[in-house]
Amino acid sequence: MPSSYVKNISFIFSISIMAILGIVSVTPSLPYIASDLNVTADKIGLVVSLFALPGIFFTPVYGILADKYGRKKVLIPSLLIFGIFGTAGFFVRDFNMLLLFRFISGTGAASLGALNVALIGDLFPEEVRGKVVGYNNSALNFGTTIVPVAGGMLAKIHWNYVFLLPLLAIVLAVFIMTSFKEPVSANKKSVSYFKEFASAIKNRRILIVFLVNVLIYIIHFGSLWTYIPFIIEKKFLSSSVVNGLVLAGMSITASFISIFFGKISKKMNPGKIFVYSFILTSAALFTVTLITEWYYLFIPMVMFGSGFGLILPNIQSLVIKLAPDNQRGVLVSLNRTISLLGQFLGPVISGFLLYLFGAGISSINMLFYFYSVVCLLTLGVSQFAFYKENSINEN
Repeated sequence: MPSSYVKNISFIFSISIMAILGIVSVTPSLPYIASDLNVTADKIGLVVSLFALPGIFFTPVYGILADKYGRKKVLIPSLLIFGIFGTAGFFVRDFNMLLLFRFISGTGAASLGALNVALIGDLFPEEVRGKVVGYNNSALNFGTTIVPVAGGMLAKIHWNYVFLLPLLAIVLAVFIMTSFKEPVSANKKSVSYFKEFASAIKNRRILIVFLVNVLIYIIHFGSLWTYIPFIIEKKFLSSSVVNGLVLAGMSITASFISIFFGKISKKMNPGKIFVYSFILTSAALFTVTLITEWYYLFIPMVMFGSGFGLILPNIQSLVIKLAPDNQRGVLVSLNRTISLLGQFLGPVISGFLLYLFGAGISSINMLFYFYSVVCLLTLGVSQFAFYKENSINEN
């Protein structure tokens, strides 16, 4: 691989890590925040949801601005907002103030998970994009392996130390200012740009991919990322480090599997990848409820990580392939918005169900049964999109 490719991949990897830092570093500390600030289990998910919420509204705007004015002019202020207000959480001892800072820092982080994928389309030819998407998701999942462990260890000191990690975003913003050469913007006129966007968004396959995307994130954040720490605490032991290690088992598996996505996607069409992946994730969620010792949780974590490690790059590759070049920023950003909508809705839906049925371990187990079924429904949606057409590659 040419040295320019390696440099660009490293840059994209760094943005990807920042994109996930704001959530996965905080998740292992949620029980400690809840205890210290006297917050109930049905409300603690707001720490995750309110960080994701701004992206639902701002990410498409960032995509349009990045298409018209360049990636760099969007990335630098985004990283600074995320870094400054994310770090502000270190100084907070009030739950409502913490939620406010989470919301503001989320407005900065909103662009990162979209523009890293858009840059893959900008910087790499089509024949290597699948491989780079796989590598990027491997790096992203590796980040979700290391970052929760780091977050858990920092939470052992005190939960507020977790909020020092966004300082890394400020360092990356300085690096972008001085060292990154961005691709040339298409610079389309507004009227033409929005007409072409309206045409692109009517593509049925894109709409189905967006639907699959929101459902997998609802499943992911409504179950594992928010409530695995509570299962560990209620059934086994109270330890933020164990919380981080268990979640890391899922992420490191997804990281390993994603490395091979480029090869797998050449041998298997996207519809078939979804079949195996969603069956595996559904089985993993069901298995969580059967676990009798905390260390056995690594079994469903590995199962879910294997499925998720293929689902996410499969979705991203489809969006990159289906998006016109001059619409790539906004369509990838819209896809990211939809994933953030899923991140927001997952904990909210789970919190509502726990409010209705109680926050005991039996109700949390019910959540995992519920999301196991949603996995199978999502599989059905994906097959409706792809099997009807034989293969997405026919486009």
